[in-house]
Amino acid sequence: MSFQRKIAAVVTTFNADDTIRTNVARIAAQVDVVIIVDDSGDPLRTKIVDYVEIDNVILLRNEQNIGIAAALNKGVAEAELMGCDWVITLDDDTFVSKSYMEAVFDFLQAGAQPSAGLIACSRDVGDTGSTSGGNGFKVKRTLITSGCVFEIKTFHGVGGFDESMFIDLVDFDFCTKLRKSGRAIVLLNRVAMGHRVGNSRVIRLLGKRIVIYNHSPFRLYYQMRNVFTFARKHLSFDPFLSLLLLLDIVRLPLKALLFEQEKRARFFYLAKGLQDGLLCRGGRLTHRFREPT
Repeated sequence: MSFQRKIAAVVTTFNADDTIRTNVARIAAQVDVVIIVDDSGDPLRTKIVDYVEIDNVILLRNEQNIGIAAALNKGVAEAELMGCDWVITLDDDTFVSKSYMEAVFDFLQAGAQPSAGLIACSRDVGDTGSTSGGNGFKVKRTLITSGCVFEIKTFHGVGGFDESMFIDLVDFDFCTKLRKSGRAIVLLNRVAMGHRVGNSRVIRLLGKRIVIYNHSPFRLYYQMRNVFTFARKHLSFDPFLSLLLLLDIVRLPLKALLFEQEKRARFFYLAKGLQDGLLCRGGRLTHRFREPT
């Protein structure tokens, strides 16, 4: 089996700093074009990053913050207009190995998992190229968006990313739609990606490992709201994952209460997310928390 390989990297950014240039340069050497969708949405606060030395980069700036789902859809649409067949989606803080795309297409060429609809290498640190044993890959329920490779026709087959979710669980929703369509979510055992998730830290409570992500308080709105969106869409298909995510109704407030700062703001957003989740609301949050003067 052979594959056409006109590939675009779609990189979504939000107030990115200069370190993005190193990350973009690494993937630019492996694809035909890098499409950066800057979703910062505020030119007065956005730091302008110079990509002039990377000759296959296109920069799209959104006039306002439209959310990661819409930014990804915009990038994929641009890739299709440029005649690309495949896309790798990346966050601005993801650093891939020099042979990332080669590893993915070697796997596809081997045909070990013909139903693969979304493929990514394992994430750790740096450029090790190491493997974690097994038969070379694992079939997963979900993967985070960054580092995922898929065919554009597969993307269209499931309707792309759900823009009503704006941010958070957009990746889980996309993966679940792929599984519903009969496609497999594949994680290669090869470690070939470094990715940071927030300003996270790990604590131990009653012998259990708990990750505290320390996201901005407003993110809790989408995290809380979107568990309801996900469950409404996918409960009958994957009740285990849906119910597991619904536990965030309890987990998120407990983490905010016990381990995180800015508690008033966090509980404001959690309450608003709970309300809008129950009322089936989607899209961008417009009413933001304000400290009393």
